[in-house]
Amino acid sequence: MSTFRPLAPAICLVLALTACTEADAPEPASAPNTTGSTSAAVSAPAGGSPVSAKEVCAYLDGQVPTLKGIGSETGAMANLTVNLYSWYEKQGPVPNGREIDDQTRKECPATRTEVLKLAGMESFERL
Repeated sequence: MSTFRPLAPAICLVLALTACTEADAPEPASAPNTTGSTSAAVSAPAGGSPVSAKEVCAYLDGQVPTLKGIGSETGAMANLTVNLYSWYEKQGPVPNGREIDDQTRKECPATRTEVLKLAGMESFERL
């Protein structure tokens, strides 16, 4: 029971932030591509996120010192959840955890492993 007590506030915070941002999030506009260019479709991951694996890995690399400084898996997971979601939201559509896992497994497996270990997670699908 003692491990649940510190986890409860972090879970409540994550759920509250998720509920607020999803309810207020505008629907993405779908405009046809009139330029004839297909480069956006080729560079975007299958889920439609405009963020490349390289960008995700660079962001996660920058988060490692912060996550290490937090000192607890629960705190690191809460920090990672909120900050990663906010970062993605600024870039465009937020991908699901499976897409983040796929990108980071290919581009930066060592960083992925370190970030997940610091947050006490096995994959980004848990976010």
